[in-house]
Amino acid sequence: MGYSTMVLGMGFDQPRNSVNQVVEYLKKNNFQTESEIQENVWGYYRNETWLSNKKFADLLRRGLAKGLYYRVKHRKGRSQYVYFIIPENN
Repeated sequence: MGYSTMVLGMGFDQPRNSVNQVVEYLKKNNFQTESEIQENVWGYYRNETWLSNKKFADLLRRGLAKGLYYRVKHRKGRSQYVYFIIPENN
């Protein structure tokens, strides 16, 4: 944890972000852009902050690599990809 996160009060007492949060969000709101996911799941507005986008982007890529959700190229505003899950047949 860097100095800047300690100064902003985002210390050790903060909950950890996970790819499971993305899965739960996509179950209710399928076909969302990367920005929409970051805003609605973690409250991170990538165009309104000086904080790095890397940790949130890495979380999304990690879920893709695990096969928890998928993405397809689709122009939705300025975003190029939308993320989605395939509903289970239960």
